[in-house]
Amino acid sequence: MKVVLLAPTPPPAGGIASWTVRMQNATLKNGWKVEVVDEKLLGNREVFGGKTNKNLLMEIKRCIRIWKDLINSLKDDDVKVVHSCIPASTLGMLREYVCAHISKFNRKKFIIHYRCTIPNMCTSKIGKTVFKLLTNKSDLVIALNSQSMDFAKTYSETPVMVIPNFIEKSAISNNNSKKNSERVKRILYVGGVIKSKGCEDIIKVAWEFPNINFRFVGNIDPEVYNQSIPQNVEFCGEKNKLEVRQEMIEADIFMFVSYFPGEGFSNALAEAMASGLPCIASDWAANKDMLEEEGGIIVPIKDTVKMKRAIELLQNNKDLRNSQSNWNISKVKRYYTEKIVTDMYVNEYEKLTKL
Repeated sequence: MKVVLLAPTPPPAGGIASWTVRMQNATLKNGWKVEVVDEKLLGNREVFGGKTNKNLLMEIKRCIRIWKDLINSLKDDDVKVVHSCIPASTLGMLREYVCAHISKFNRKKFIIHYRCTIPNMCTSKIGKTVFKLLTNKSDLVIALNSQSMDFAKTYSETPVMVIPNFIEKSAISNNNSKKNSERVKRILYVGGVIKSKGCEDIIKVAWEFPNINFRFVGNIDPEVYNQSIPQNVEFCGEKNKLEVRQEMIEADIFMFVSYFPGEGFSNALAEAMASGLPCIASDWAANKDMLEEEGGIIVPIKDTVKMKRAIELLQNNKDLRNSQSNWNISKVKRYYTEKIVTDMYVNEYEKLTKL
């Protein structure tokens, strides 16, 4: 049996594209195979930063290419399910609505997997209308967090469930705990270094802690330089997986105070948890679902005062950092490993196809 993923592949890496690669490399139970219809962006457009604007002609070409590739892939009798992975942008949902019709015409089951926090994306009347059309054309709705599930259930006649992202086994600490230092010396952020990921807020907070090194790992948007940068802030640029993992091993705290509209479930936060890092995260997307009350400190978005207090609390309480470290590693092992999550996907594929 095969599942067709409607999803982008790198470049650029990150977000849905990185998940697509992990799915291609995963071993699915009961012999299921993955085939990808690539929804990669065309031209120089990027997911976030300064090059996000759509070019209508490019988007039309992209849609036609996706629909043609999907039609060709569905000629294979082994394909049983189409699994579409998108943020809930209006144009993206319209494109996938056509994909749903193509899939149903070819007698394939269609899953829509919203890779965002839906209410943060579906804010307009037309967006909600298109969301309802696509959702009710699908056989199953997968959400990344509880906010999205609650939103979808208010519009959907289709079953809705939450399935989190998963991380590679190699990203999980071999130990059940992290050896936390007596003093907090290094705070880490990993991801696109942009304003809406909370990076400017972290920089503002960094001024209050001159003895702590704040490290930003990821592609830097020039708009972040529009403020004064303290000497204890270091922009490290993009790094490969092994280098990122080493950064997490050497860090004392992970900060992820995003308010990026497309955020659904942060892989960077999950990998930080897997490394045993105590975390400070915004009350946004899946962050609170992931950390709950035990894995870190949740702060309101853009609230630099609460961010400062969270650092002070962790800085002065090694026992709390140890407790959060242990809890985070344990939670990742219980909920966010490849086998656990991909088994959930396959279970749904087989329910829909009655295998």
